[in-house]
Amino acid sequence: MKFGFVLLKHIITFLLLVRYGATDKNNGFSDENSEIFLDSVQLITKYNYPVQKHLVVTEDGYLLNIFRIPKRGTPVLLVHGIGDSSDSWMVLGPKSSLAFRLADAGFDVWLFNSRGNKYSKGHVKNLSKKQYWNFSFEEMGSKDLPATIDYILSATSESKLSYVGFSQGTTIFFVLCSMRPTYNSKINQAILLAPVAEINNIKIPLINFYTKSYDMFTFLAAAGVNEVFSSNVLLNIYHANVCNLKSPVRWLCELEFYTNFGLSKLGKFSGERLPIITSHIPAGTSSKTFLHFLQGYIFKSFRRFDYGEQINVKIYNSIIPPMYELSKIDTPLILVASESDWLSTVEDVKVLRENLPNIVNYVELNKTLDFTHLEFVYGERANLVINERVIDFLQT
Repeated sequence: MKFGFVLLKHIITFLLLVRYGATDKNNGFSDENSEIFLDSVQLITKYNYPVQKHLVVTEDGYLLNIFRIPKRGTPVLLVHGIGDSSDSWMVLGPKSSLAFRLADAGFDVWLFNSRGNKYSKGHVKNLSKKQYWNFSFEEMGSKDLPATIDYILSATSESKLSYVGFSQGTTIFFVLCSMRPTYNSKINQAILLAPVAEINNIKIPLINFYTKSYDMFTFLAAAGVNEVFSSNVLLNIYHANVCNLKSPVRWLCELEFYTNFGLSKLGKFSGERLPIITSHIPAGTSSKTFLHFLQGYIFKSFRRFDYGEQINVKIYNSIIPPMYELSKIDTPLILVASESDWLSTVEDVKVLRENLPNIVNYVELNKTLDFTHLEFVYGERANLVINERVIDFLQT
């Protein structure tokens, strides 16, 4: 079934290319949808905000491109979800995107890009593909984030910054502050949207398929399938056409986002900006990152990567990977969850809350609001439901 759906996507993409061609500036789209083909710098520039591009080098040699909307206020680092990028904080446009709202409020906005996404695929050495892609969300938290935080604090001459993370952006925060606890003192507060650590109660329809196929995914990763959820122009064109409220094949988009994220109403999701939003996701990550998250569901705990008993003993001196020590996280935390979130469920967030020592505020969106996972960043209601709260938290 999954293969058939992927094949259908390729067929439709081919037909769309025949219709629009691949050389037209906007691939047949109107000017108001031209943002489909803009990168982060172009998105910022389009709306007349100042922009800077910065290169961060991690301790293990990965090159990260991060972007800045410079202001004189407190630096705020925005950290995206799995297989995503800095684009996610801007695709709702200037009036509704968190990056622009924070800049308007006077904050110095920094946009993170993890290793392996479309903006951060470089390395100081000429690594093989297998060597380069040998990372999971642990390296993003233990190496990408500290390098980025140190760079920002050095560039701004500040001693602390504020942190806003969504989904995987919360996961790698937990990794950072548990594995490298000295970084707790470098963060004023962390606002964690749809936090993800343990995922025992995840409800997405495909989770059973993923878990039953774990051995196959592991085999494919070992055989050379290093990258997943990659970004490419054909996928952009497919999403821009199919994920459109006026499209006669909109059901394909609805099926994709329902099975993966529990999103059932595209109109409620992002309205007319749906083609722009969906054409910017995904942005790429490693297959090892996907496997690491899947291990969390299979083994029902938030642990380091499981390599198998023999390698685990060599790396961890234990046949079982150690758990991340959440008790070491003493940064002031604000958690925002939703009863309608199928990925960051309130049941799992409850367990998380019981293990985090310094939660200063917790917001739980009622089920009647029907606020799903992707809506935290991409939803039409995100500006009112999420962004207003984030700005208030940061200002107070």
